Amino acid sequence: MSATLLDKLADLESRYAWNTLTVDGHEWRWLDTGGTGNAVVLLPGSVGDGAMFVSTLLSLGERLRLVAVTYPAEADPAALADGLAQVMDHIDLPAAAIVGSSFAAYWAQHFALRHPQRVRSLVIGNGFTDGSDLAENPLFDRQYVEHVAPGELHAQWLERIRSAPASELAQLQEVMLAQRQSAENLHARFLGVVRSTPSPALPIPASRITVLDCEDDPLIPPAARARLRSNYPEARHTTLERGGHYPHLLNPEGYEAVLLRCAS
Repeated sequence: MSATLLDKLADLESRYAWNTLTVDGHEWRWLDTGGTGNAVVLLPGSVGDGAMFVSTLLSLGERLRLVAVTYPAEADPAALADGLAQVMDHIDLPAAAIVGSSFAAYWAQHFALRHPQRVRSLVIGNGFTDGSDLAENPLFDRQYVEHVAPGELHAQWLERIRSAPASELAQLQEVMLAQRQSAENLHARFLGVVRSTPSPALPIPASRITVLDCEDDPLIPPAARARLRSNYPEARHTTLERGGHYPHLLNPEGYEAVLLRCAS
């Protein structure tokens, strides 16, 4: 019987210890596989911590140095970008491939904007241009997110996941929300999404940028995917036929092929 995602999570955390650093009063946490190859920083989306990349960490963690980051309850992309730079300073990582998913794909662009010398390559995965791309989804209505209490938002998302059809992804998301991600952290990430504005042009070559999306992403509409690609017309555009909003979990082979290319 193949290992489930929860089995893999237990295996992952038996191999690698969490590290922490406080930056401007906020705690950052990360797993570092210490692999022999080039460094890749993995940044999760709104739900979950750095271990959401569990399949990738176990598959490529010896081949690449994978640093999977859990970022704090902070909505400001500039503050997140500068905090990540301090984490990279702390672990003596001058530059890396920066790989963001969803909300982190958005603020990873601001990392490239503010710290271009630290970006060997950038992967904008399952991302969006600004909050208007998701505004028609009631879960990302700005007025709702701005005014809902963090605890209520957290409870609603936990119930939403528990009510979804049974799957390994839903089991992992439930563990993340019920045991590992605070209400304040989840709310801050949602605020970051609904408050987001388009990133200015990035001071890195387009050849070092990959825009990654999935045809079956249920969260990012096709028009939003096209809009993001149009912002980076000369970048590499990679569309996976399957992977939903979590290709690192739902299509690990396709996702890892992208990472290997971008890390080289």
